[in-house]
Amino acid sequence: MKWFSPYYFFLLVCISPFTWLAAQETLPHFKVKDLGKQGVQVAWLNPFKNCQQLSVQRSTDSIQFKTILHAQTPNMYDNGFVDKAPIERPLFYRIYYVLDGGKFYFSSIQSIQPNQVNNLSSASTWKPSSYVFCNGKGTPTILLPAARKHLYRLVFKEENSTTIFEINAIKDVETYLDKANFVHTGWFLFDLYEDGQLKEQGKILIQKDAASR
Repeated sequence: MKWFSPYYFFLLVCISPFTWLAAQETLPHFKVKDLGKQGVQVAWLNPFKNCQQLSVQRSTDSIQFKTILHAQTPNMYDNGFVDKAPIERPLFYRIYYVLDGGKFYFSSIQSIQPNQVNNLSSASTWKPSSYVFCNGKGTPTILLPAARKHLYRLVFKEENSTTIFEINAIKDVETYLDKANFVHTGWFLFDLYEDGQLKEQGKILIQKDAASR
């Protein structure tokens, strides 16, 4: 992991075993489907026979998640349920699971968008990125599993498309950013390039730390 702060030109590298494992292991074949008034169908395939706990978590902002289900048979391969979810959209889901020995992981985030608009084709249609996001503590995070195979460049911009700062040649799988880089709280756009080609456009919400509210 890497902490990046271009304002102070300071790099802080700190590797956490659990965070590293979470970056390497994700629950495959996790999907959600909007059933309208009936709720949201959440389904998964779990290849881990030594799974001791599996929980489904839901969020309305992709930042603060709440556990809505503890699977009674967490090591069952094929499982799912229908969440009697609130009617507001968007909704975001992820799976948290624990294996023998205490190792724990989070799946990628899946979303239910208004009118089933799930593709981010413009800045006004938002889907949380699996590459650039704020983690559970609200820290801006860059997660690039293929960072050692490709050349990545990231550009952050204001909502009016004014560039705030750029990060060139990202070589770490996981990088943490200092919120001070963004100058203020609110929404910021980003362009992620892989080997010189635009890989993803999106936006990220920077919020105040809880202690400063």
